Amino acid sequence: TTTATAVAVPASAPSGAGVLTLADLQGAMAGLQQQAAQQQQQRRPVGLQEVVTPQAITDLLTQEGVRNRLMEQLPEGQRSATHLEENLRSPQMQSTLRSLTAALMPDDNGSLDGYHSVLANFQLDASAGQRVLVESNNPIEAFLAAVLASVQEEKAAEGSEERKAGDGDGDEMKD
Repeated sequence: TTTATAVAVPASAPSGAGVLTLADLQGAMAGLQQQAAQQQQQRRPVGLQEVVTPQAITDLLTQEGVRNRLMEQLPEGQRSATHLEENLRSPQMQSTLRSLTAALMPDDNGSLDGYHSVLANFQLDASAGQRVLVESNNPIEAFLAAVLASVQEEKAAEGSEERKAGDGDGDEMKD
């Protein structure tokens, strides 16, 4: 149930040529948060490369809206479902997920500066993952909670805008 609502990416999200946007990443990660939470029972935190499994990628690509949104981020000559899937399943993607996981983890002194830096770079609200971070002491899970909260806020804002546009003169009739 969470996956269906969390992975829809608003069309109004900014996009950059040839790169995945924050909204694309948020949508993908938010849909996978539950899987990470289940795996959290393990002693070490689950890396993002373990969350973004081949099955999770397959599930993501079956959602036409998400697939189309992600394809928009590919270079001009590569905007196809085949190229998208190749990119998502590539060793480079797995390496990127491992690097992001490492950046989120505490350093040798226990500092979470990397975690906070990642949140700032993705423009995520740190308070959204703070409760999870305190309860689980797992920055990966806290990051995913912040991503999920951001996606939910975007969807709520999008829904609010749609209601306002749909109401139009209807608000005056209600008075």
